Amino acid sequence: MPGQADAGLLTSLTEKKFPFIGEVGLSAILVKLEGNAMSSPFYAADSLVRVIYVAKGSGRIQVVGINGASVLDTKLMAGHLCVVPRFFVASTIADGEGMEYLSMITATQPLFGDFTGETSVWGALSPQVIQASLNLTPEFEQVFTAKIKKCTILVPPQD
Repeated sequence: MPGQADAGLLTSLTEKKFPFIGEVGLSAILVKLEGNAMSSPFYAADSLVRVIYVAKGSGRIQVVGINGASVLDTKLMAGHLCVVPRFFVASTIADGEGMEYLSMITATQPLFGDFTGETSVWGALSPQVIQASLNLTPEFEQVFTAKIKKCTILVPPQD
């Protein structure tokens, strides 16, 4: 993916790669964010819970509930543990030194929805629905949709 080299690394650990994980009904995602890089918001399309353990560095996590309200916006440091409930959206941003965390997931084959990239949920909506939902002009909706499709899951820091 373009830009991900500057942002960090995201690696899925599934039962296909590690059979012992599947035996206990889990999978995991290892995320290594470079300094000031961000993991774009995503959600679990199936009802699973994520437990995030910060192994190195520090940063912020923002979690939004199913009603659209922010339920958590806090700093995480090495050794911290955070639970993201079912259907909640979460995003992380690393501090200057970067952040590495392991996200344990209560499903062997999780299904995630993404707000950025070619597979973004925004791509499934008609321009009219996006315009009405976000109160956008047709011109700005086109810019918004084009920018969303160009983004990646890991976003490098902005200069």
